Amino acid sequence: MRLEDLPPLPETPGVYLWKAGESVIYVGKAKNLKARVTSYFHSEGKSLRVSQEATHLDFIVLRDEVEALLLEANLIKHHRPHYNVLMKDDKHYPFLKLTREEWPMLMVVRRVQNDGARYWGPFPEASAVRRIKRLVDRFFPLRQNSGFPFKKRRYPCLNHSMGRCLAPCVGKADPEQYRVVVQQVENLLDGKVEALYESLEQQMRAAAQHQDFERAAEIRDQITAVRSFFGTSQQAYDPELGDLDFLGFARAGDYALIQHYQMRGGQMLGRISRFVEGVKEASDAELLEAFLRDYYLEATPLPPLVLLPFELEAQDAFSTFLSSKGRKVEVRIPQRGDKTRLIELAQKNAETALHTELKVLERKGDHPGLKGLMEVLGLSRRPYRIEGYDISNLLGESVVGSITVFEGGRPKKAEYRRIKIKGLQGQPDDFFSMEQTILRRFTGSLAEQMPIPDLILIDGGLGQVRAAQKGLKQAGLDIPLVGLAKREETLVLPDGHTIGLPLSHPALQILIYLRDETHRNGLEFHRKLRNQKTLKSIFDDIPGIGPARKMALLNHFSTLEELRDMSVDELARLPGLDKRSAQAVLKALGAGIPSEGSRA
Repeated sequence: MRLEDLPPLPETPGVYLWKAGESVIYVGKAKNLKARVTSYFHSEGKSLRVSQEATHLDFIVLRDEVEALLLEANLIKHHRPHYNVLMKDDKHYPFLKLTREEWPMLMVVRRVQNDGARYWGPFPEASAVRRIKRLVDRFFPLRQNSGFPFKKRRYPCLNHSMGRCLAPCVGKADPEQYRVVVQQVENLLDGKVEALYESLEQQMRAAAQHQDFERAAEIRDQITAVRSFFGTSQQAYDPELGDLDFLGFARAGDYALIQHYQMRGGQMLGRISRFVEGVKEASDAELLEAFLRDYYLEATPLPPLVLLPFELEAQDAFSTFLSSKGRKVEVRIPQRGDKTRLIELAQKNAETALHTELKVLERKGDHPGLKGLMEVLGLSRRPYRIEGYDISNLLGESVVGSITVFEGGRPKKAEYRRIKIKGLQGQPDDFFSMEQTILRRFTGSLAEQMPIPDLILIDGGLGQVRAAQKGLKQAGLDIPLVGLAKREETLVLPDGHTIGLPLSHPALQILIYLRDETHRNGLEFHRKLRNQKTLKSIFDDIPGIGPARKMALLNHFSTLEELRDMSVDELARLPGLDKRSAQAVLKALGAGIPSEGSRA
């Protein structure tokens, strides 16, 4: 579709639908329809593709952005357009439903219907629903076993005998008493615990005045149970925070995760998590708005405060939309105090949960970093096997080439290798060392032992990458190469081009992990060589330590610290050593002569 093919658009709020034939491919809302829709033709990425793929545009003019928000949500839910962010979730979180009948009952349901009943939810965890339902069933005598819709019975059930039901099914319930119980349950579920306490205490005092002490004791137990539920239990976070929702957000390249927490009466009821794939081109704001739109379309009743991790353009519209559902709701970003700590908690948990989800994909052999590398580097297939290379040295001494292997995004430590670099004549030369490491890996014995990798990662910049390319050329191989420059974590290609990725991108994360493993592997071996060289030099000057004893010490210890931590007795137990030679070694190391059985 071309810009000149657009219908005349008004500069008013509304909803627009991009269509390809009869299919809706994208639904959006706008404060200014003309400005928003025409911007698609001057954009890049997904927006431009939508306008190019569309054959025509429909739009609906509305009074304000709030109406646009609601209609957009319903249209997306109905059409499920390809280019909209869809919060796919196979879970139907539970609601509590208070039926609208002469004798209402409380039920756990998974769907909200337009039937006039009152609903509370969705609850993040089924355990939270069970706790509340158990509390109501035990201490608030609503009917439980007479069905929905209400059916009469010949005999009352056991709950009536236990004092847990007023038995309207057999005509025993007083309508006014039942109405009071229903109101108390509504207060409980609305979080109006102070009003509930006041109602229960009035009933308790009235029962005591009429000397109905058994009834007064029952009401006292009700009060105790409610206070226990809303008090300092293991689920409570801070009673002073009251009722609120707060959200955490994390993303990594093509993946994102949003977590929603409910707090009622200062008690954490749990959380809902949504893991979303294929969102590389979606903005953070678009993803968070999609979740808010889906979740709050049905959620009820709403808290007076919803806390977000970052600002949204449609934030005020969301506040107005949520407030239109019954009570005033403020949607904002906390600036200080306990509420900022709630967002920090949500953010940290979202990042942890996203990392866990990516690990699950990794275990399935579908590590997101592999797909990302294929796309970023333009590879013909996913790089299942990646080898990392690094050079470690100290002023040209004990130079080591480190080789590490990742398969399926995970370390394969059994195939880690280290190569001693020779021919440097005391002068450090990382480029020569890298070339030699690559050449020996692909032409020597390792070439027969290890398969050819799909991708090679070089720890370093363009110089190291081209040195590695030179080594590959000598070996007669053409394997995709990429370098990782430490300072900016930039990808470096052999032709000199660089690629910058956000630190959260799975492709960059897997390369950083591999680079760090390669560096650790080489540094560990380099330190061992250096320490052994130092030890060897020290042992040469100790009286009574000949070649055999020197070899025994070198085979057993790799650092001076390990040796100094030995007692004379422990050192004397090593093969070929006795107490006199052990004392000579410790004395030469400046550790003194420790007493028998003591530590050096």
